[in-house]
Amino acid sequence: MYPSKILLFGEYVILLNSNALSIPFTRFEGELAFWDADKSKKLKEQIRSNQILKDLLTYSKSGNIKKKLKYSFDFSTFEKDLEEGLYFRSDIPEESGLGSSGALVAAVFDKYTDIRASEIDLMKIKECLGIFESFYHGTSSGIDPLVSYLQKPLIIKNDHLSTISVLIVEESIHKSGMFLINCEQKGKTRDLVNIFKDKYNSDPEYLSKIINRYIPVNDECIMLLTNKYNKDRFFSAIRKITLLQSEILIEMIPGRLVPLINYGLENNLFYLKLCGSGGGGYFLGFTENIVKTESYFNDVGYRILIY
Repeated sequence: MYPSKILLFGEYVILLNSNALSIPFTRFEGELAFWDADKSKKLKEQIRSNQILKDLLTYSKSGNIKKKLKYSFDFSTFEKDLEEGLYFRSDIPEESGLGSSGALVAAVFDKYTDIRASEIDLMKIKECLGIFESFYHGTSSGIDPLVSYLQKPLIIKNDHLSTISVLIVEESIHKSGMFLINCEQKGKTRDLVNIFKDKYNSDPEYLSKIINRYIPVNDECIMLLTNKYNKDRFFSAIRKITLLQSEILIEMIPGRLVPLINYGLENNLFYLKLCGSGGGGYFLGFTENIVKTESYFNDVGYRILIY
């Protein structure tokens, strides 16, 4: 099984070489499977998934994509399996920031690429996974599928990749009262990434805010979760992250979430931030009072998912 992922910190600014921290989220998972031999029992979702994989195959074989791959990929077996009913069986919500396409790509790459354990090179694998996932998002860092492929937390620092113990991260997360909330609308990663790129390429003041104000706080949050956790420092930093995202990444925040974000800030009860590209799907929350926070969201008609 290939898990979904949660990009805890580093969304968008990873494109500007900031640090990032992403973890596997096993609450949702997916795997490659074959539909029933009795084709009359095929479900619409299985047929749709099979076609999505066929489109991925066509994309991967076209142009120079095949030449860019650093590892040998068995296209012929992949194509044969697709004709026999291969699909991606998954409960990962799509367009929700939890890495549904990343898990799919990880599953395909793992099955049709032969990599010996002694030859594992994280940067090479990330690059290959990014090439495949770019089919879905236009561009891809390869981080999402790499987390699903490794099934370990991943830290990205100045283009250097390293895994970290699940227990270290989870211990800090539990101390931070992390939860997820589904804003109940879909997000479009490709469009939002283009908005971000256009803004920082055309507006020097905007780029300065990102580099001088946002990235240092982003990196501090990662340091605190993975090194020496300090509750007061973490909640001070995450509050700043929420305020800054409300200012400089507002296009990525659905309007229906703005009053909730403001309530959390005004009452210092919880702090919401993007979970991946935003625009829809799931958002991350942190709170020192999970009972009161859950009660609030129940009252306003949302069910939170406590990590």
